[in-house]
Formats: sequence, C-alpha cells, structure tokens
Amino acid sequence: MDGIITGMAFLTGLGMPEILLWVLTFAVVFGILSKLQIFHGRAAPALISIAVGFLVLMAVPAALITVIASMSTGLLVVAIGFLVLMALIEVTGTKKLMPLIDGQKVTGYKDVHPFQGHGTLMTVFLIAIALAIFYLSGGWALLGFGALPVIGAGTWLLVIVGAAVLWMLSGA
Repeated sequence: MDGIITGMAFLTGLGMPEILLWVLTFAVVFGILSKLQIFHGRAAPALISIAVGFLVLMAVPAALITVIASMSTGLLVVAIGFLVLMALIEVTGTKKLMPLIDGQKVTGYKDVHPFQGHGTLMTVFLIAIALAIFYLSGGWALLGFGALPVIGAGTWLLVIVGAAVLWMLSGA
C-alpha cells in the first residue's frame, strides 16, 4: 500500500492532476467541435481545443484540480475492480437462464450474463458508486456543502439486518 501512495505522490508532484484536467478539457471541446462540423478538417478544432484547455487550466482553482484527480483515481480503481469481477464471472461460467416466451408458452431458455438480467439495479448501483466517489473525493465540500454525518459500522449493520428482515417477511 505504501508503494501506491508513494507512486501517487510522485505523479502529483509531476503535475498529473493538471495534465488530467487539460486532457479532459481538450477531449470534451475537441469532441464537441468535431461533431458540430463548423470547421473543415481537424486542425482548427484541435488548435481551439488546445487553447481552451490551457485557459481552463489557468482559471481553475487548485481545489478543483485536486478533486478531479482524486475522482479519476477512484473511478479507475472501481473500473479495475469491475473488470476483475466480470473476468471472475466469465471464468466461473456463471450464467442465468432466461425463459424464451412465445405468447403464453415457454419455448426454451437462453443463457444470459448476470448483469443483463438486472440492468436497472446495476445502473442504480453504478450511480451510487459514482456519487460515493464524488463525495469521498471532496466534491461535496467543493460545492459548498458541509460534511454529511458519519455513519458508523453499527448503523450499517442495523440497516442491513433491517433490510434482511423486511426481505424475509415479504416472502411470507
């Protein structure tokens, strides 16, 4: 763990947060200008995007750069974890059988990836993770709000046990 922290401190010392902000600004502006097709060719949108990237970099406070760098690190860790989870699911061959229905009759079954059967739940889960990363990166304080009350392990345990009891009672 110390190696990761040392590596992150080294990258921060090299200016990685500023580079990430510049690249993000360049990509968004270049993408918008390319889709609008105002200019002929790619040279003009590229030059405008480079200039806007540097202007944003000069105008943005250091606190925003720190939050963006922290958020990108958190999102990268979550993405790697999600890829590892998907690789493990593929290696184990976990599939869900989904019935193929023709009218009122089941005509067969189809193998479906576990995430395909729960699209809405996965969307809510990923949005919750993105909001948690935003909060933990300091985005909430950057917006001018105070800190949320700290929820301890005992409170989480009570919430989980309560949800489990409600789930068991609903099946009765």
